[in-house]
Amino acid sequence: MKKAYVPVVVMILFGLLVTACGTPPPLKSDKYLNDTSLISGTPCAPPCFHGVTVGQTTYTDALSKVKADSSFKDVQEIQNQDKVPSAAWNTAGGEACCQMSADKDTGLINALIVKVAPNMTVKQVIDKYGPPDWVTSVDYTPQEVALGLIFRKVGVMTWVTPGDENSTLKESDPVVIVLYLNPEPKEFDKLLDTATLQGWNGYIAYKAYKAATPIVTPRVTPTAQ
Repeated sequence: MKKAYVPVVVMILFGLLVTACGTPPPLKSDKYLNDTSLISGTPCAPPCFHGVTVGQTTYTDALSKVKADSSFKDVQEIQNQDKVPSAAWNTAGGEACCQMSADKDTGLINALIVKVAPNMTVKQVIDKYGPPDWVTSVDYTPQEVALGLIFRKVGVMTWVTPGDENSTLKESDPVVIVLYLNPEPKEFDKLLDTATLQGWNGYIAYKAYKAATPIVTPRVTPTAQ
């Protein structure tokens, strides 16, 4: 039961950020957080984001740090039936951008997700961290699809959008979402229990990734929440 919990939390976080009632918000927008700390390391580098380190920072401390950061506003705690400590906040301009959750047993942050303005490219991330370990695909809207690139060593999953379903991934394609996870091997491996992932095959067509044979398949069926 516990093994299925962390992946479900991650899926919920992603869903809350990129979907909404009616027409979903675009994946790519200059209104999202203007942040390149993933590649600059300023003010801190993964698995740290603005002073919050996944797997180390307590939820209470993380909430205080986010509230004190001038880059953000409208920090709100999220009530959920599973009583998982969670919070969401906006950019200084008022655009919804970020969420985090914590393990309800340890109180430590276990996932933090950020919608970023398109100021980082796939090439920049790969130059920094090397090729991703795994790839997954999402048909978001008819106009936008996304590829999730997972960098296991640093505990990061970046979502990039090459365009629509007929597009090909390019070096210049923008990172639009960054998901920070706990890079500690035992914790990160829990994410693979319910995952279906393809291998990295370079800059190829989106449909080729979507149709590729998975190299990771689910070991545990997620428990319905």
